[in-house]
Amino acid sequence: MTALKHKLHRSALCLLATLLCCGLAACKSYQLGHPAALPFASIYIEPVKNDSFAPQIQTLLSAQVREAVLRDGRVQLVADPQQADAVLQLTLTDYDRLASARRQDDTERAQTFDLSLRLQLDLYDPLNDSFYFQGRQVAARTTGYLNNPYATVGAPATQGLIQSEFNAMPRLARELGQKAANELLSTW
Repeated sequence: MTALKHKLHRSALCLLATLLCCGLAACKSYQLGHPAALPFASIYIEPVKNDSFAPQIQTLLSAQVREAVLRDGRVQLVADPQQADAVLQLTLTDYDRLASARRQDDTERAQTFDLSLRLQLDLYDPLNDSFYFQGRQVAARTTGYLNNPYATVGAPATQGLIQSEFNAMPRLARELGQKAANELLSTW
């Protein structure tokens, strides 16, 4: 009986050792970080140009794109386009605001709005006087609410359209900034 136990114990150890070796061999090709190499090492990101009717989002969007590129870590941001291997041009092209829900007591007045914003990316190669890519589009959507969830007792429970739109702009900028950085830093 003990010989059988010894054989089972030995077989279990061999199986465990084999599984451990297979697992370690599978991990040997794992590479930390993004595997794609970019054709540029430094980039200058121009200030966002606003050809849309989106109110005051340029600065927010510029900051979000820069932050996302810095977080990736593969490209160095430079402050002078003369020192950059690539120049990113960002242009806001389309901004739409559509009523998505109406008030029960007045169907002419909206309660919530769907906000969408489109961004065009052009990546220029100043060393070769050509474009890596041109006319790439990314878009973001969010909702603006006229009800004010943070209203204190005695304060109005609604906010105006302008305030609602102002509150939604950071969400749009964050989503567009991440999508723009993904487009820039992914393999194309």
